Amino acid sequence: MGRLMRRRKERGQALVEFALLAPLLVILIFGFVDISRVYHAWTTVQGAARDGARYGVTGRGDCAIATDDRLTCIEYTTRQRAKELTNAAGALDVSVQSWDYPAYADPPVAGDAGKACDAIEVVVGYDFTPSTPLAASILGAVHLTGRERLVNEPFAACR
Repeated sequence: MGRLMRRRKERGQALVEFALLAPLLVILIFGFVDISRVYHAWTTVQGAARDGARYGVTGRGDCAIATDDRLTCIEYTTRQRAKELTNAAGALDVSVQSWDYPAYADPPVAGDAGKACDAIEVVVGYDFTPSTPLAASILGAVHLTGRERLVNEPFAACR
């Protein structure tokens, strides 16, 4: 009779241990999911800034939205690269600024794609919201920023 009572106690003990560890296991699993989601969002934001800057340095203004404005095309290219993050148009902040050749002195000219040989920088901002309610309540929205600075190609005479 002693062995039977001991086995029943052991079964109850395993259930209590599982009940204590299950919430921790669930938090860890969802934490890993959120960490991978934020890493994906960060690499996408970085890639969007890089693609926007790479488009900008070419001096082209013939993007898919049929406009001759380089700045609009840079922003369009940047948003196209990051469109998998969100369907909301205002969720991404895209800014473009340039520095004049040859000094590249501060302050930069905001909202300008620059001329030939000028430095250009594309900055992309995105507010990531964790999917786990616990992480969302603790962290709130995490602001991610990607930036890329390149020098425009000499598509015209450098002054």
